[in-house]
Amino acid sequence: MIKAANRTKNFTYAIRNIVSEAKKIEAEGKKVTYLNIGDPVPYGFNTPPHLVEAVEKALRDGHNGYAPSPGIPQAREAVAREALRRGIKMSPDDVIITSGASEAADIVLSSMLEPGDEVLVPSPGYPLYTAILAKLGAKEVSYKLDPKNNWQPSVDDIRALINNRTRAIVIINPNNPTGAIYSKENLLEVLSVANQAGLVILADEVYWRMAYETVAPPIASLVDESVPVITFESMSKIYLAPGWRVGWMKISNPHLMTDLRVGINKMADARLCSARPPQHAVAAALDGDHTYLEDVMNRFRARRDLSHQRINAIEGMNCTLPQGAFYLMAQMQQLGDATDEQFVVSLLRETGVLFVHGSGFGMDPQEGYFRIVYLPELDVLNDVYDRLAEFVYNWQKHSKGAVG
Repeated sequence: MIKAANRTKNFTYAIRNIVSEAKKIEAEGKKVTYLNIGDPVPYGFNTPPHLVEAVEKALRDGHNGYAPSPGIPQAREAVAREALRRGIKMSPDDVIITSGASEAADIVLSSMLEPGDEVLVPSPGYPLYTAILAKLGAKEVSYKLDPKNNWQPSVDDIRALINNRTRAIVIINPNNPTGAIYSKENLLEVLSVANQAGLVILADEVYWRMAYETVAPPIASLVDESVPVITFESMSKIYLAPGWRVGWMKISNPHLMTDLRVGINKMADARLCSARPPQHAVAAALDGDHTYLEDVMNRFRARRDLSHQRINAIEGMNCTLPQGAFYLMAQMQQLGDATDEQFVVSLLRETGVLFVHGSGFGMDPQEGYFRIVYLPELDVLNDVYDRLAEFVYNWQKHSKGAVG
């Protein structure tokens, strides 16, 4: 038997792995309501027509060959223009177009880390970083987000975790999976810690336009010339084109990362390029009409508010109000002897509702958190929360402690 590398045993991607349980339920003839993956398109949030037209035109005009490794000039220039509009000093040369923000993160971490190096990652946080670090033989070190303080990071926790193997701090803002937005004051404190320790800030800002009452400040706009920042963004969420796999990295203060930049360029060259036709929609997305987002955010807000109200109305459950994106972290306060994954799997088997357990995002499995993607229509969500409320009532009534 040909064996898999040990690194593959160190990681499970809960967001998709839990689908295998859902497929078993469907094979038994039961309908599953999938609230595990943050893809707006299946729920009627369609890619804006002017972006589709830009890609169609690129295809018709014959732009079907390989692109330059850093991306086509028009796309890189558009990213730099938008950065300047947001108060970030940026040149097109500081932009690399990638196959989604995920590839951008992979390229940067692969270019930066040696085996045994450490990266500070939020808990809860997006499991992509866990996967990349496991692949590289590097160490993920989790810093806590405080649910009692709207999921803000603890600066003291971050400071205490830094040692001579620490290389970078990942900040996901707005946050996936909590929907939290870090305050400017909090970000400035984290930047100060990074500056003192000589660390790179990796700013995951793929949801930055998807904010409700509070604007998510771009981290790179808050730094002087002493803190290196690499920002990840994409077309997937804000521009409702997740299947196009177009993202980018923006390198701020490149004078502090000269050698790293050489490594990033080598890695970008080695993977050849991201798909060319969708890159022709980047300028249309960033420079074009954004009024479609008003309707999108209004629809998201209604779903968010309903979800927040319904979860907190269930005895034994709670959640904080998300400030951005389309995720919510709910908590089942009393699990008994069960784990969060056992709770989620039991819920799936009995109700057909699929959430993702909090331990899949780095949470303690005994704390009872799980992530809800609140993208479906309001009537679907109401039905989901009806089923959830009945399940929780029965769980508490019968003191379930584990999956049967």
